[in-house]
Amino acid sequence: MKLMDLSNSTQAQEINYTLPVEGSRVKRNQVTGMHLMAGLLLVVMGLLTWAVPNQVKQAEFAFLNQAGIAYAIFGVLLLIITIFFNKKIVQTKAGLVLRIIEILALLPIFIYALQNKWYLPATYSGATLAGILFAYFWEKSGTKPRYIFIDKNGINLQQFAGSKKIAWPDVTRVLLRHHILTIDCRDNRLMQYKVLPEQLSIEKESFEQNCAQLIRDHEHLHQKDW
Repeated sequence: MKLMDLSNSTQAQEINYTLPVEGSRVKRNQVTGMHLMAGLLLVVMGLLTWAVPNQVKQAEFAFLNQAGIAYAIFGVLLLIITIFFNKKIVQTKAGLVLRIIEILALLPIFIYALQNKWYLPATYSGATLAGILFAYFWEKSGTKPRYIFIDKNGINLQQFAGSKKIAWPDVTRVLLRHHILTIDCRDNRLMQYKVLPEQLSIEKESFEQNCAQLIRDHEHLHQKDW
């Protein structure tokens, strides 16, 4: 989608802009932390399963021993991959592939534990599975462009969950310089977004002038906190 100025008039009140901006990137330490957590949990659960006495595991002890060892080995491999190939995981789609593998590994544990009414491992695996699912969709959304809509009613920021609107009385300045959109608010918030240059088609001076005019037209509506 092109960044558009649909206004044929010089009046700022008629502006309508759609700005494609870079997705909200997840911090590297957050991505790494989730992979490490999944790896550690798999190691712990695998070793605990293997260490449970055979008489407790009853007829299924052979299967559970093998499954416990397999999950522990997979957890160790996941830790090694996360530590030694962290840069590739964070900067490429390999991280999303790894998330899918983690989900496929934890899902059988969660289902099997529920079926056998092992509520403690079901809780651990279920909580981790929910966290990894959230991380997967969060990281995936960060690879897609978001859009910021600007019109006479305010600035609408598209976010991971829903959208957020900023009214013109709360804005002091809007700038578009070097493909960076800056929104300065009266409550000292300063928001910056990287506009995708390959989709940028706009007259920057006209854009800033129209935004400045809307700010001036609405500044009398601002309600001070004191």
